[in-house]
Amino acid sequence: MTNEKIKQAAGYLAGKYEGHSVILYGSYANGDYTDESDLDLMIFSDRNFKRNDTSRIDGLLLDAWIHPTSSMDDPVRFLHIHDGVIVTDSRGLAAPFLEKIQSVFAEGPEKLGPEEADFQKAWLQKMLKRAGKGDAEGDFRYHWLLKDSLEIYFKLKGRWYWGPKKSLRWLEQHEPGTFRLFRKALSPLAGQEDVSELIGHITKS
Repeated sequence: MTNEKIKQAAGYLAGKYEGHSVILYGSYANGDYTDESDLDLMIFSDRNFKRNDTSRIDGLLLDAWIHPTSSMDDPVRFLHIHDGVIVTDSRGLAAPFLEKIQSVFAEGPEKLGPEEADFQKAWLQKMLKRAGKGDAEGDFRYHWLLKDSLEIYFKLKGRWYWGPKKSLRWLEQHEPGTFRLFRKALSPLAGQEDVSELIGHITKS
């Protein structure tokens, strides 16, 4: 992916939606994109647009979100683009907007109180028990438990949850022991003991 193609896509979207700010985020901003990756762009416009554009440009699938300018007053909503790259900033609004997002992100989330933390841990243990029933409902709860366990772990540790891709990569780099537990439990070949070991680790956090 060249910068020219990104600029071309940004120009197309800015023109279509009268956008003054276009921010690139996701895999193309991070440099870890693949041939299957979408081009993630955030567009802000004075028009009252609020939609998702999944057009194709030169075979590239866009995943562009268009928001009204007023939404820039609430940076907390956009923490997922904290590492974004400004492509277009014709009104000078994108740079201070990103700075606000990065400031909120750097502060970290509010850590769970003792009661909420205990509730989350009890939920994991309850779901683990129900997941072992051996019927269809138990199998459903097994997958539900695995899906939610990663986000709950990050909440218990007082860290932002960035979705599975970034969060698992962060664990691999900073908590390799925890990453290995998730890796084993998430494997299609995982056994009940692998999941139990993971949940035990999380509930001791």
